[in-house]
Amino acid sequence: MSPGLVCWLLGIGLLLAGWQLARRVADTPWRWSRALAVDAVLPLLIFTSLLALSARPLFAGVVSLAMGAGWARADRDKRRVLREPIVFSDIAQALDMLRHPKLALPFPNTGALAALALTAITLFAALLLWEAPAWHGLPWLPVAVPPALVLLTRAAPGLPLSTFAQRLSLDPARDSARHGPFATILLYTLLAARERPARQQGHVHAPGAESARRPTAPTAAGGPVVLIQNESFFDLRRLHPAIPRDLLPNFARCCAEAQQWGRLAVPSWGANTVRTEFAVLTGLSQQALGFDRFNPYLRFVSRPIASLAWTLRAEGYRTICLHPFDRQFYRRDLAMPLLGFDEFLGEEQFADAARINGYVADIEVARVAERLLREHGPKLFLFIITMENHGPWSGAARTDLANLPELGLSSTEQQTLGQYAASLVNADSMLGLLSGALARWPQPGVLGFYGDHLPSLPGVNSRLPLDEAHSDYLVWNSALPAGGLRRDIAAEDLAAALVTARRVRPYAVSAAA
Repeated sequence: MSPGLVCWLLGIGLLLAGWQLARRVADTPWRWSRALAVDAVLPLLIFTSLLALSARPLFAGVVSLAMGAGWARADRDKRRVLREPIVFSDIAQALDMLRHPKLALPFPNTGALAALALTAITLFAALLLWEAPAWHGLPWLPVAVPPALVLLTRAAPGLPLSTFAQRLSLDPARDSARHGPFATILLYTLLAARERPARQQGHVHAPGAESARRPTAPTAAGGPVVLIQNESFFDLRRLHPAIPRDLLPNFARCCAEAQQWGRLAVPSWGANTVRTEFAVLTGLSQQALGFDRFNPYLRFVSRPIASLAWTLRAEGYRTICLHPFDRQFYRRDLAMPLLGFDEFLGEEQFADAARINGYVADIEVARVAERLLREHGPKLFLFIITMENHGPWSGAARTDLANLPELGLSSTEQQTLGQYAASLVNADSMLGLLSGALARWPQPGVLGFYGDHLPSLPGVNSRLPLDEAHSDYLVWNSALPAGGLRRDIAAEDLAAALVTARRVRPYAVSAAA
């Protein structure tokens, strides 16, 4: 057998091995179907592209195997930590993860990843030099790919995808097990592009509509509205009965005084903040978004979308989003104006702010928010997205760990939970500061507070499992007497609850008194 033929057979075998690793993690059985052919498209595209560029089948096979193994490892880890496989929006967000690797979940060891990447590049380069080319001449890929991509883009809307669409559940774990991981990625991408214009159409905010729109119900005298999306927040007392009842005194007080409070059904676990964020701002459910549910800011918010911010702008409010992080992350710098925000203030507002675990402390965000309330007056809608309690929670990196009782955890897990709880306490202080600021306004102020998702603490979560994956929320009106009503709702119902809380007239409080 000639060396050239051996390289071809090994290259194809390694391609199949990499494909099999990804399918094994997805638990996809081998059986012939149209889905199997679709699942082969992306691995074959990678292999043939490498082959066309290098003219070396063994090199193409080795790199294909490495990419398949890398995909399988990342997919396995994401399923373990976030309870979800890789989805197509993750691929589009890869650049964000490169710019902010600490935010990638599962949390990577950047040093180990850099060493692995350097080793792989060295081995690939050595193999490229060692293997004799299967043919000679200029690579045809740079010439062939651009027109092929143009043809594929034009042909995609007309592809016969309806049969596959009927068989997709929009549960990526189920779909990847049934159709294959790469088929699921490809089909979700194509179907999202096909359905997006129709799904957008029913929720587009017409330019200039805020100037013509009027409130549909009587409201209070235009007091400030503050909505806080607190990173990874939930009432930790739900985790174990031994956790002190007075851990979050301001949260407990505001719940007791709130118009309503309770569990918040959120569309993600451990990450993917924008799913909850978009649902809260727009009132749109996962079903309304279809395949864009995994990251609405990626493509769905490419036109003005009706939202709470647009509604309040119709009443003359100044609408500001405050986020102590990179404004470009999740494409928020493009999405927030389309969701009705006059201003989007990012990390540049916090140049000298104290940081905890590398992120701007919640209390620093509260101070900037208090300043904005003073500067802009009562006609302000302020949406705050915090970052302090974002993982990883290493425990040893901080000295202000919360003093929690022994909960049957390992020392490392106890430290991790203590670090997470310490930032919950800081979030509680933020809530106390802003609720106090709103209480001093002569006009009734409304405060919404909620967690975007539960934290992913794999060791802790396995030892102290929650029965459900809801975060917590409250809606508080400074003009209301005490007597909070528990009402468990979904994230897309929170904006309506906030609007309802604003319908309290000042005289209603005096009458109740």
